Amino acid sequence: MDEKPATEGAPAPRSIGERLRAGRERAGLSVAAAAEKLHLDLKVIEALEADRFAELGASVYVRGHLRRYGDFVGEQGPELVNAYSAKAEARPPPPDLTQIPQAERRSDPRRLVTPLVGLGCALVLALAIWWVLAGTKSGSIVTAETPQPAPAAAAAPVPTQAPPVQPASAGNANAHPGAATPAATPVPAVNANAADAARRETSTESAAPARETRLRLELSNESWVEVYDARGERLFYDVAGAGSVQSIAGRPPLRVVLGNAAAVTVQVDGQSRDIPAAALDGEGARFVVNRSGSLSRAR
Repeated sequence: MDEKPATEGAPAPRSIGERLRAGRERAGLSVAAAAEKLHLDLKVIEALEADRFAELGASVYVRGHLRRYGDFVGEQGPELVNAYSAKAEARPPPPDLTQIPQAERRSDPRRLVTPLVGLGCALVLALAIWWVLAGTKSGSIVTAETPQPAPAAAAAPVPTQAPPVQPASAGNANAHPGAATPAATPVPAVNANAADAARRETSTESAAPARETRLRLELSNESWVEVYDARGERLFYDVAGAGSVQSIAGRPPLRVVLGNAAAVTVQVDGQSRDIPAAALDGEGARFVVNRSGSLSRAR
């Protein structure tokens, strides 16, 4: 009698989610109880046990949740992380859309019509300009040969009226008739240019941009990092490698999201800052760098 292969009857390898679910059931915990003890959302536990890792965001978040949940239910957290990383690396790369063959475009004979029409219009316009210039020159020659009429007799000069006599002021009513009237004292004009310059200087000072805050992040281990400025503009959005230093500057307040807060050292304008305990969310952290350089929990 032939022996059966050793592999026949062996249990099929379980997925990461099945191992996590089995560990939770061995511990006698429900999904809600596990989420409460780990301070995680119920949807995170359900996504981990269903292998829906894409719903958890960046891979650094997925690895952190797998490590914590695996150790909590009695599974090897690092082993689950390695299995997830191997599965992620085994995914086929996306197709290169630039290599898709395209149909050869045929030349359109109507393309030649537009240049020919433009050339014809240019020739007609040049002939019209030449005809106008030629007619203008001939008209100028005839006008030069035409005798001009004799100039009319010079008109008699018109007598100029004497300037009106200014009435004497009340204070000079008793002055001698032959005395000269004193000239009026000129009133100094307001220096409008100086006033405009002062207004422009004031408006320039009020419109001056706010001072930027310099944020320095030193990473002892890999971590996801997001940084946004006061206008919501994204300044940094990537996984920062271990041993790297990220220098970011922007208009405060700055909103910061860290995936592995324990591996990140924060400096603001050259001063070391501690991440507030209220800003920690599991392994990650969400906080705000205020204009004064202090850190507070992000709302």
